[in-house]
Amino acid sequence: SLYKIGGLNYYKYLLKKYKFFLFSVAISLIMILFFSNIIFDIKIMSDNKELIKIIKNELDNSNLKKYRFIKSFKEKEEIKNRILKEHKDKFEWIEIDRIGTKYYVRILERKKNTYNQDNYVQNVVAKKNAIITEIKSSKGEIIKKINDYVNKGDIIISGKVMKNDEVKNIVKAEGTVYGETWYNVRVELPYTYYEKKYTGNYYDTITLSIFNKRIKLFNKKEYQSEEYVNKSILSNTIIPISLNKTRVLEVNNAVTLYTYDMILQKGMSIAKEKLESNLDSSAKILLQKKLKLYEENNIIVIEVFFKVYENITDYENIQEEGG
Repeated sequence: SLYKIGGLNYYKYLLKKYKFFLFSVAISLIMILFFSNIIFDIKIMSDNKELIKIIKNELDNSNLKKYRFIKSFKEKEEIKNRILKEHKDKFEWIEIDRIGTKYYVRILERKKNTYNQDNYVQNVVAKKNAIITEIKSSKGEIIKKINDYVNKGDIIISGKVMKNDEVKNIVKAEGTVYGETWYNVRVELPYTYYEKKYTGNYYDTITLSIFNKRIKLFNKKEYQSEEYVNKSILSNTIIPISLNKTRVLEVNNAVTLYTYDMILQKGMSIAKEKLESNLDSSAKILLQKKLKLYEENNIIVIEVFFKVYENITDYENIQEEGG
């Protein structure tokens, strides 16, 4: 009788009875886990076709593309920082956000001044919202004062020279304006961090790469922690399989869980570096203050406020009437 089955025999009975169901569940879980770590779409949030092409090429070169494995937080940050460094003249900032199996790439174009043509008449305007702290003018009429608040595009030195409320002359206004500006910088950190140190030990081998998996064909020695430098022998652009000559480097990784103070200190430091990389060399940070620190999608998010002294000079062409 079934009621007399107990203990280990009972569980063996259930396992035998439902083995096909359990096998199906196991396969389903494996498939879900596998496909949840595959990139199925990448959206580049911009209307600028040139910038979209640059971003797409850089992501492809970094193997961040459709039907590849999801990148780790560290890999994603390295890709973003490398693109910013190599294309500083194109981008103000880049964010790569993962939502499920999709990546959303948000970019801000770096605007270029086009005022260096001598035949232009122009105004000196504010490049961004600010409080004016200094005005140096060599030509034109200053219409703003120190400590005035200006919005982006507001005229500070006018190319229209006025007398008795009438325009007497239109010139190419020239000058430099400094102001106090404000930034909110967002930094994402994992719960843990590690320090990587190379021991100097290494060996060479041949590896077969399938998706993001690496198989050593010869010299299968294992270090506790390794880093790989690949030189491709054979590869396929359609199927993610390649044969590589690989140098295996031994590294020591010390993994540490962040404390609150460590997170705050690290986040503030990264936020400052992130901001400074997009500021002119003449800019000075006047104030740095934490706004928020919270958890989001299994990472720590720090939002930092900055007050900055910087050059806010920009130019606006004047369209002369009848011209």
